[in-house]
Amino acid sequence: MRNIYFLLFIFTMVFHFDGKSQDLLSMLDSIKPEKNETYYAEGTFKTIRLINGYTSETVAKNELVFCISHRFGTVNQGIYDFFGLDQSTIRFGFEYGLNDRIDLGIGRSNYEKLYDGFIKIKLARQSSGNKEFPVSITLLEGMSVSTVKWTNDAVEYPLTGRLYYIHELFIARKFNEKLSLQLSPVIIHRNMVKTPEEQNTVGALGIGGRYKITNRFTVVGEYYYLFPGNTADNFNNSLAFGVELETGGHVFQIHVSNSTGMTEKAFIPETLGKWSEGDIGIGFNIIRLFSLNRK
Repeated sequence: MRNIYFLLFIFTMVFHFDGKSQDLLSMLDSIKPEKNETYYAEGTFKTIRLINGYTSETVAKNELVFCISHRFGTVNQGIYDFFGLDQSTIRFGFEYGLNDRIDLGIGRSNYEKLYDGFIKIKLARQSSGNKEFPVSITLLEGMSVSTVKWTNDAVEYPLTGRLYYIHELFIARKFNEKLSLQLSPVIIHRNMVKTPEEQNTVGALGIGGRYKITNRFTVVGEYYYLFPGNTADNFNNSLAFGVELETGGHVFQIHVSNSTGMTEKAFIPETLGKWSEGDIGIGFNIIRLFSLNRK
């Protein structure tokens, strides 16, 4: 008899729980995802630099990026200059996030002993959901000054003539977890140029992208097309390919390019190297992120 009572008790409990679970499942089915949520694309590019140029990424609030950029000579110099490795151009740069949309950057290069500074502003972010926007748009406004010693006493070279200005937009889209592309229309103004025929104001259009092979290994490339004019007739378009390696604390970029300079004033309107003639050099960027938050 006790066994019968025990079985009746178990059966009653199971029936009661099954009824409750059916109610619970009905409640869960009635819960729908919020339709008013907006999702923003994150990590369109791994870091703030693509190769020579920048990306649409900005530095987060209270974070500091330190970048060492190094360019060697061209490989067609042969074994005497160890295929360009005996020569080098270097730039040190810092970029600090004022907030999650605005950052400031400064740098110094031994190419014409240039000092440069800029501000990057995230104007729009790629998003989906309630608010959809197809691309991220970042504005860069920059300025640089050459401090190289002037040896031609017959021609004045005032401070105002040493100034250069850059206005650039980065229009980027993250298509999926692997592929991201960006367009970069840019205008560069040089207060003083070397010849009367050369243009003070030069326009160009950059295109670049990255393809992620693994979480730590990425292939990147960029190309800057100079708009027709005297500058385009006498200089070459900048073309570069490379890879990115993330080591945990650093992003290490190694690449080949026909450009020597590492500021827009240098590599966009003043590239002399030709890929077809072997005027390409090896280079690398080492990028380190420091968090300055108190916590």
